[in-house]
Amino acid sequence: MLKTLYALFLIIIFSASCESQSKPDNNAKTPKLSAKEASSRQVIKTDQAPNPVGPYNQAIKVANTLYLAGQIGLDPESGKMVNSDIEEEARQVMENLKAVLAEADMDMSHVVKSTIYMTDLNNFTRVNEIYAGYFGEDAPARVTVGVASLPKDAQLEISMIAVK
Repeated sequence: MLKTLYALFLIIIFSASCESQSKPDNNAKTPKLSAKEASSRQVIKTDQAPNPVGPYNQAIKVANTLYLAGQIGLDPESGKMVNSDIEEEARQVMENLKAVLAEADMDMSHVVKSTIYMTDLNNFTRVNEIYAGYFGEDAPARVTVGVASLPKDAQLEISMIAVK
C-alpha cells in the first residue's frame, strides 16, 4: 500500500512539473512591433554582390532585422569563383556580405548571428583568421558546420542575421 501511494505521489509530482514547463511565460518581455513593422518585407539586392545562384534573394529585411542569404566566393563582376586558396575565398565571401549589408544601410557591427558552412573543417583556423578581421573583439554569435559540398564547388558559405 505504501509503495502504491508513493508511486501515485511521484506521478502527480511529475505531471505537475511537466505541466508547468509547458505553459508559456506570460511575464516574458517580447518586443512589440507595430502592424506596419510586422508586415514589412523588403527585398535587398545589390550589384556589388553576386546574383543568387538559385530562386532566392541576397537578403530580406523585416522591420529592423536583415536576413542575409549565404554568400560564396563569387566575384560579382566576373561571376567566377575566387578560390585560388581558402583565405582568398573567405575574403570574397566577407566582401560580398559587406556589400549586401551596405545596401541595407548596415555594416558588420549590426551582425548578431553568422552561420558558416565549410567543406573541409581542416581550414577552420585559416577561415577564422579572415573572419575575425572583419569583426575584431565584437564578433556575433556563430555556428560552423561541416558539409559535403556547396554550390559552384565553393569551400565556404556564410549566412548572417543583422539587426539595426
